[in-house]
Amino acid sequence: MKNLLLTLIFFATVSCFENNAPKENSVYFWKTVFKTDSTENDFLKKHKISKIYMRYFDVIVDPKTQKPKPNATISFKDTLPKNIEIIPTVFITENCIQKNLDTLYKTLADRILQINKTHKISQAKEIQIDCDFTAKSMKKYYNFLSLLKNYLKEKDIKLSVTIRLHQLSMEIPPCDYGVLMLYNTGNYRDKKCENPILSFKDVKPYLKHLKKYRLELKAALPNFKWQILFGKNGFKNIVYNQDLSDSTLFQQVSEGVFRIVRSKDIPVYINTEAFNVMMNFSDTIFETKAEFKEIEKVMTEISQIRKDVLTNTIVYDLNSNNINNLTFKEYEKIFNFNDSVAAF
Repeated sequence: MKNLLLTLIFFATVSCFENNAPKENSVYFWKTVFKTDSTENDFLKKHKISKIYMRYFDVIVDPKTQKPKPNATISFKDTLPKNIEIIPTVFITENCIQKNLDTLYKTLADRILQINKTHKISQAKEIQIDCDFTAKSMKKYYNFLSLLKNYLKEKDIKLSVTIRLHQLSMEIPPCDYGVLMLYNTGNYRDKKCENPILSFKDVKPYLKHLKKYRLELKAALPNFKWQILFGKNGFKNIVYNQDLSDSTLFQQVSEGVFRIVRSKDIPVYINTEAFNVMMNFSDTIFETKAEFKEIEKVMTEISQIRKDVLTNTIVYDLNSNNINNLTFKEYEKIFNFNDSVAAF
C-alpha cells in the first residue's frame, strides 16, 4: 500500500510539471566576457530565446590559503539584450565542497547580487549552481545548497542546479528544479570514444533512473565541437578554434583526424584558467562535434520516459564558433521537440 501511494504521488508530481511549466527557449553563456556578435544576436532573435544562463564566476580552492575563492568573474562589454532574463550561474569545483562552506552560500549569493547591481542588471529571479559532485561529496554539497536555498528564499529568488547523468542514481538535491546535462557523456581521453560530446549509447544506461527521479527537470543539449589533442603518450588536452585547414600546421589523415606537421605553442583552457600546451610534430587532433542524430535519439528516448523534461530546453552554448554546427531546423526541433513529436 505504501509503495502504491508513493507511485501515485510521483506521477501526480510529474503531471504537475507537464501542466504548469511555461514554454521557454534558453541558452548557456560560458565566456568570461559578455560581448555578442551578429551571429549570436541573430540566434537569440531567430529562436526567440527568453533566458540566458550566464556563468558569472567559478569557485575554486585558492592554492595558497586552501579556501574557496571566486575565479574568472565575468565582465560586460555589451549591453544585455532586452526582454531576456539573465540567470546567474556559478560553477563550483568539487574540491571546494570538501572545505568549510558555512558562510560560502551567503558570500556567493551576495557577490552575484552585487554584480547585478554594479552592471544595472535586473534583480535575479533565479540563481543556478553547477557542480560535478560525487557520492563522497554529496552530503556536504546538499547542506550548502540547503543553506543557499533558504537564504535566496528570503529574497524571493529560486535555486536551480545542474544534474549530471551519473547523479540520477543519487538522492535529489534541495533546489527548485534541476537541469539534466546531456553532454560530455563520453571519455574524451580515449581515442576510441566515437563521440565524447554526446552519444546515445553512453546516455541510455543512466536513463533507467530518470522515471523515479522526483525532481522537476529541464534538459541541456550541446551544439559545440571539440578539438582533442593526443601525443605519443595519449591525451594531452582540448584545444580551441584551431584552423585545421592551415596546411602549414595540419595534415588531414581522415575525416575529423589531423596530424601536426609543425610544432606550435598554443593557449588552452581548463575551466577558465589559461595556460599553454605544445602541439608537437606528429601529434594528432581529433575533431568531434555535437551530432543532431544523436541528440534526436536521446530526446526520443527521454520523451518516452518523462516527456516533461523536454518542455523547456537549454542549448549549450551561445557562441558564434558553435552556433553553425546545427541548422536552424535542428535547433527548432530541439526547442520544440514535444510539439514535433505530438504533430507526428
